[in-house]
Amino acid sequence: MNEKQKYEKRILKISLYAGILFVIVEILMSLWSNSQAILMDAVFDAAELIVIGLSLFLTPFFYQPVSEKKPYGYSQFESVFIVVKGFMLISVTLGLITNNIQILLQGGRHLNHGQISVFECILAFFSLLVLLIMRHFHKKASSPTVEAEIYGWKVDFLCSIGISLAFFSQLFLVNTSLKSISPYFDQIVAIVTALFMLPQPVKMIADAFRSIFLFAPKEEVLHKVKQVAHQILDDYQYTGTFYDVVLTGRKMWISIYFKPKSDVLSMTLLHSVYDEMYTALGQEFEDYSLELVPELEEEANR
Repeated sequence: MNEKQKYEKRILKISLYAGILFVIVEILMSLWSNSQAILMDAVFDAAELIVIGLSLFLTPFFYQPVSEKKPYGYSQFESVFIVVKGFMLISVTLGLITNNIQILLQGGRHLNHGQISVFECILAFFSLLVLLIMRHFHKKASSPTVEAEIYGWKVDFLCSIGISLAFFSQLFLVNTSLKSISPYFDQIVAIVTALFMLPQPVKMIADAFRSIFLFAPKEEVLHKVKQVAHQILDDYQYTGTFYDVVLTGRKMWISIYFKPKSDVLSMTLLHSVYDEMYTALGQEFEDYSLELVPELEEEANR
């Protein structure tokens, strides 16, 4: 097991164990307080736990080398896995929204808003603590799976803060004309929180589909590759003609087609170009493969 894989598994284990503790506490609190907002958090986190467990099992496959039978290794499988996770979270979120709408139509519920506010504030503190620990190890291991987990804890932290402030503000509405919304407040907060969480899995799915269908990465990534390559090719009197950049899961595959400005192609110089470009790209990206391809046919015939 290499160093990066070891740190990635450590991050996922931290997320898993912390998630299990959070789910247990949230379920117990939701049963005690009868709060749909807390229950929504618990169900959402429980769905993520299933995915984290699978991630730990599958992580070793993502580090296996490529072969003739698997030219991209298991990189694309990671993207498929993230799509499944995204759709699972969307289903859970929509189900929770539907459930809360039904409770609203039934007349809502009376809850201890101060109690829920304090509970969510405590959750926010521990969510931030877990997030900081994960970000510390993230410096040594970066991957789509790890990024998704860190993003999930960011959302958990922001949601806990939002729910805590929302229920705290409700304490000041008790003796006002807005006190009539008190029975519906928990469901309203739960629905708003669910809508806030919804973009997370949607973004995950969009990025994963880009990888599955071998589309080019985002424009800023492509621009950075061209910027680095163009400068080095120009120094060696080569001209870049086509940039084939594909992102599959955690790995980027870069093929740069070029033409020499003269009729002579020096292998010694080509090795120098490759080494210099590989080093320069390594300052911008972490896991990538570089290929330099001499352009032998006319561009119009490509």
